[in-house]
Amino acid sequence: MVRKHWNGQGADRRTFLKSVATTGAVASFAGCLGGGQGGDGSTIEFWTLFAGGDGDAMEAMVDAFNDEHDDFQISRERQPFEQYYDSLFTSMTGGTPPDLAVFHTNELQRFVDTLTPLDDRIESETESAYVESIWNETALDGSHVALPLDTHPNALYYNKDIFEEAGLDPDSPPTNFEELQHAADEITANTDAQAFNPEPYGQFYSRQFAAWLKSVGSDFLNEDATAAAFDNDEALELVEFYADIADAYGWDEPDASNDRGNRAFRAGDLAMTIDGTWFYGVLREAEYDWGMTKPFVAPGATEQYTWANSHALAVPANNSRSDELTEAAVRAAEWLTQNSAEWGTVAGHMPASNDVLDSGELQNADVWDATLSTFFEMADNDQLVYLPSTDNNDDYVRPVDQTLAQVYSQQLEPADALEEMVSTVNDNLS
Repeated sequence: MVRKHWNGQGADRRTFLKSVATTGAVASFAGCLGGGQGGDGSTIEFWTLFAGGDGDAMEAMVDAFNDEHDDFQISRERQPFEQYYDSLFTSMTGGTPPDLAVFHTNELQRFVDTLTPLDDRIESETESAYVESIWNETALDGSHVALPLDTHPNALYYNKDIFEEAGLDPDSPPTNFEELQHAADEITANTDAQAFNPEPYGQFYSRQFAAWLKSVGSDFLNEDATAAAFDNDEALELVEFYADIADAYGWDEPDASNDRGNRAFRAGDLAMTIDGTWFYGVLREAEYDWGMTKPFVAPGATEQYTWANSHALAVPANNSRSDELTEAAVRAAEWLTQNSAEWGTVAGHMPASNDVLDSGELQNADVWDATLSTFFEMADNDQLVYLPSTDNNDDYVRPVDQTLAQVYSQQLEPADALEEMVSTVNDNLS
């Protein structure tokens, strides 16, 4: 039985708001000490969770902002990814939040009542500055609480060298389930490589599962996000697919250990996997030829979708912060999200800014032809599926991640797994 997971990372909004209410005096006192006020009043304290290529890109963007602005400067502080939302929770309940922070859009609901509403603070042209579907992900209850930096969807990445070894056309990756089955069978029969792993990290099965649910005419949660919506035959077929990959089809090992598929693909031992925009930065160093395509390979699909999430910039509320500094943080968020070419060229993500997407700097870069043009097509065609944003996403994400990992490892039968996922999600959301 997958049990409800409670820790700082998964603290729900009711618990969070209660903590904020009981620490009001602490917040005021901490403000007097300078916490969360940007130091000397002209510094915007900016928290991020970015490392690697993402960190390099954000560093370049912050440096460019600081070069252009004399009145306010951004001080960028990276928090460890695994503890990021724990740290934000602690800073906000303790009354010392940063002036500006990165959020995944599906985490906004948990913090929504403690973020600065932006509709009355942003410039009049800001709303039209972003891809509409991505901009809409930053609105909750009719109010925008963040500005979108990007979207980072999944795609199907494949090793062209393994395709050639298997006798396949390296420039014709699979575009549906039947083509996936043919390619994977040929790779299994004619090479020593593993053919296909749909979740290379062994941790995030809910992501593409959510997109493939929509592809077969189902949904993850009901309309008001209070119950599972995948107690149906279409979902069972998908769960059986995860089991068959490492069993009936023999395309991969029955092993969902953390990062195994990622390591195998990077080493040239896995032919196909599903990964996000960030994978471009990793594969630039690959010693083999690779390609990517839309991951529209689910069995039984009648429509085509992929999972996506977005990074966004928000201004945590802080009564001790001056209005001038709050306004500066909003201006900084506008500038960073609308001057984000490096976010595509270095980090590989698809910027949310229309001007950046239309710029020669991005479209003439190697990343545009390699990956971003395909991601843009999927975004432009409304083929991105975002996981629902709830007070505690772990309520429904964790049971699916953990149970599908057991299915993939041949530890749980698909029908039993589906029943367990639906039951646990419903119990947690009730």
